[in-house]
Amino acid sequence: MARVVKYIDSDVYTEAKKRIKHIIDTFDNVLVCFSGGKDSLVVLSLVEECYKEMGINEKIKVVFRDEELIPDDVINFVREKAESGKYDFRYYAIPLESEKFIMGKNYKYVQWDKDREHLRQPPEYAITLPADEYRVYDQYTADEFICKDVKGKVAMLTGIRAVESLFRLRACKSKINECYISATKSPRIKLCKPIYDWVEDDVFLYFFKTGIRYCPIYDVQMLNRENLRVSTPLHAESSKRFSKIRTRYPQFYEQLIKLFPEMLVQERYWSQFYTSTDLGDYEHSFDGARQFCRDTITDPVKLRQALHAVNSAERTRTNNVAKGRYLPFGGYPLRRVFMYINNGTYKRGVFQPDGPDRINKRDYDFEGLKYEKK
Repeated sequence: MARVVKYIDSDVYTEAKKRIKHIIDTFDNVLVCFSGGKDSLVVLSLVEECYKEMGINEKIKVVFRDEELIPDDVINFVREKAESGKYDFRYYAIPLESEKFIMGKNYKYVQWDKDREHLRQPPEYAITLPADEYRVYDQYTADEFICKDVKGKVAMLTGIRAVESLFRLRACKSKINECYISATKSPRIKLCKPIYDWVEDDVFLYFFKTGIRYCPIYDVQMLNRENLRVSTPLHAESSKRFSKIRTRYPQFYEQLIKLFPEMLVQERYWSQFYTSTDLGDYEHSFDGARQFCRDTITDPVKLRQALHAVNSAERTRTNNVAKGRYLPFGGYPLRRVFMYINNGTYKRGVFQPDGPDRINKRDYDFEGLKYEKK
């Protein structure tokens, strides 16, 4: 059956405001999750527009979770919003479980850990935990903590966009109606994504048309040819470009190295590790990839994720080859599958297929096939 694409006579700006107004009418309380980044800034600005159009005079409830390892450009931008008096702004600096990515593996660390020196101190008005109430939260329990004094059904609005990853795309396709409203572990808290169908150009076009000033970190990242994102520098995607922090924010870099000296290993050797195909004596097959997972991944949860990723790649490759697509590898060369496992980039569960233009002689050699340049 041919795929049918239908277009509606509207635009992402109009549809986002419709969603926000529906959320406001449906929930008892609305919180805007603000990170200082471009996408959450769009959501906050759209909510301001909707409040004005709906005649709502109360201040917008805004939540910021300070992840500690954040450059001053972002923190200063957030503090401007917090101290402007325009919002009911809640600034949280609570211990939060997180991960650092080093040489293909993720290791846990805690933001605002009481047992180590902090990169900086949060502002006086930040919501923190007293010493006798110290505990480490994860993403879900942190949301419950933030909403514990917020009554009724709560909508937490975020700037998540579907084009940012396959994982986020799948989450936005999980249901037909209200696909931008997702359940959480708490029955009264929902995660809402009103700009899920925006692309990056839509975001900056909105800033251009409205004259809204965004966080200056994006100008620095643009000049440095980096992905435009606000995030901690230790997680998988950012740590692969850890060396760029040295040129962008040398003082911030020195602070990070003082707290996490092991990141020097990641900075120095990642490029060699990433391109390495020294996989020992493992059979160059999907069975070999599964055995490689079992021998190298000790965390049970991550092992399940890695095996799921390998199995998914195998199924897709088999189906594509049967249909004559992306031959001879069906979009999933075995060498790339091993590299995903070796580099620790299997969390999302499904690999992004490599197009024919990205296949090279090493992929053919890895599977004992004759390479013919096209």
